[in-house]
Amino acid sequence: MALEVPNLDNRTFDQLVAEAKRRIARYTPEWTDFNASDPGITLVELFAWLTEITLFQLNQVPELTYVKFLDLLGLAQAPAAPAVAELTFTATNGAGPVLVPARTQVSATGADGDPLVFETDQGLALVPYPLGDVVVDDGAVFTPVTEANDTDGVSFHPLGWIPQPGNAVYLGFKPPETPGPAQFPPELRMRVTLPAAASAGAPQRAGARVRPPDPPVRLVWEYLPRAGASWRRLNTYADDSGAFTREGYLTIAGPAADITAVADVADVAEKRYWLRVRVASGVYPAGHEPEIDGLTPNTTTARNLATVTDELLGVSDGSPNATVHTRRTPVASLTLEVRGDETHRWKRVPDFLAAGPDDLAYTLDEDSGTVTFGDGVRGLIPPADAEIVAVEYRYGGGSAGNVPAGAVNAPLSARPGVDTVTNKRPAAGGTTRQSLAELKREAPDLLRHQNRAVTARDYADLARRVGGVADAIALPVTHPDHPGVEVAGAVTVVIVADSDDPEPAPSGELIAAVCRDLEEVRLLATELYVSGPAFVPITVHASLTAAPYAAADAVALAAETAIKAFLGPLHRQPDGSRTARFESRFQPTGLYGALLAVPGVVAVTALDLVVDGRPVDDPRQPVPLPPGGLPVNGAHRVDVRSEVS
Repeated sequence: MALEVPNLDNRTFDQLVAEAKRRIARYTPEWTDFNASDPGITLVELFAWLTEITLFQLNQVPELTYVKFLDLLGLAQAPAAPAVAELTFTATNGAGPVLVPARTQVSATGADGDPLVFETDQGLALVPYPLGDVVVDDGAVFTPVTEANDTDGVSFHPLGWIPQPGNAVYLGFKPPETPGPAQFPPELRMRVTLPAAASAGAPQRAGARVRPPDPPVRLVWEYLPRAGASWRRLNTYADDSGAFTREGYLTIAGPAADITAVADVADVAEKRYWLRVRVASGVYPAGHEPEIDGLTPNTTTARNLATVTDELLGVSDGSPNATVHTRRTPVASLTLEVRGDETHRWKRVPDFLAAGPDDLAYTLDEDSGTVTFGDGVRGLIPPADAEIVAVEYRYGGGSAGNVPAGAVNAPLSARPGVDTVTNKRPAAGGTTRQSLAELKREAPDLLRHQNRAVTARDYADLARRVGGVADAIALPVTHPDHPGVEVAGAVTVVIVADSDDPEPAPSGELIAAVCRDLEEVRLLATELYVSGPAFVPITVHASLTAAPYAAADAVALAAETAIKAFLGPLHRQPDGSRTARFESRFQPTGLYGALLAVPGVVAVTALDLVVDGRPVDDPRQPVPLPPGGLPVNGAHRVDVRSEVS
């Protein structure tokens, strides 16, 4: 537990003045005028005020000592983390080859009105033709799903309800009005998005390096060169979607330049450039048939960071422990050179304890952008008159980057061939720099787990550090695919979103962000999953007796508000944080205390509960909840009868 900081002297100004006045009669009995206008009393109050200031400073000593101990142990405030968004670019129809290079900047407007910059993680070659038609062939009929593919929140089965060999989904790209040879990029990159309702709270497995096995099916991508020709196969370079069973990117080869627009394909009369993905062999396991929200080309990841290159930070004067500062903060990464008679790239280190006199080392405070060099004994001093240059650094991050869908839509520079850009899903994962108070509160946990997740408490503590997570609990030997069965080596971390929604289920993006963080700290043999909680609706019918002359409607409204606060999945703490009440059993008797605390309520005469659709026979008995379950409010009803005076 955290150490309790003692108050070395808690006397107030009034107490000090009173204590001094009591001593007057003993030491100066001739002093009898204790009025506030007396000059002696003025001096007493002056010295009491100075003493109170001294005591205040004295009481800061334990706080300073605690912080110094944290620094000695190498514990520092966690830096700000950038939010991650999936950006979809739309190319101008027929614009020809369009390349969106890595670090392309797109702006968004934050909640406070300030602009936020997102940069793409990798380069992207755009398909210069809009996706005009998406058609599912389930082996019997062609079903157009273009509108569902374009609308977020509307899902469809890309290979039919029961995929069989031969089933396919057709993608028809609109040709330009001006005829000419097709100009598809050599590689096509598409994003497979699962339904938001399915991915919100749905379990995800941590560890990109250890993926769950793909379903036993073989999909083949093909394109139609021209009318009357046979479909030709396209190479598949990568498929992180697991044959449409999880969110991820897939990369395939672009069709050859001999492709032409063809009409009357898949019951589409207009001419289109046609691609399709077909089930070549195998079947999906029952209950695991793919259902997706969209198959979107021209999509890539972007982070709430901006890049600055070749910034002169300062000129060395040859003094030890010299410092320079970046113009932009907070800094996420930095590449530094010292340019004098010779140019050398210096290496960032956490501290100078292991540095020698000739080591080209520096430390960086991400929040302030302060670069510090050595003293010549531990770390080399930059030569006098040498230029200190930030070859490249990226800055940004913070919870403000968790913008809603559609907010990232303004490219900062004109990109020929790019028509629009947007994020179809909210950005997630951005966190502000950890406050000193939070660090002090979490220091015992940090010392315990040392950024390594071993126990259930370690996993929960580390999951709470991700921006957007209100609370978390880790369930050992628990596998989401095998409920009620202990699975050795499996851990499921249940997280709750920091949201005001009645059911604060985490989004798929937030779950993925927690997966990325926990993947770095989990044990190698641990099979780790992250999911949202199981929400258990509880409906209350309460009959109350109100005090005489109390307004029955006002009492009923206040009582219903008290019930909702008691059953709410998140509870506000005194420090402003919100926690979830993860319990294995729900105690209905707690409602009696919540209702009796309502002003005007004299008695609770009846209390009927329905938990997850099942009536509770005896409200005195606890009701079991599923592992990782949280109660949520149903449609309550409160009846109030006034007590006769």
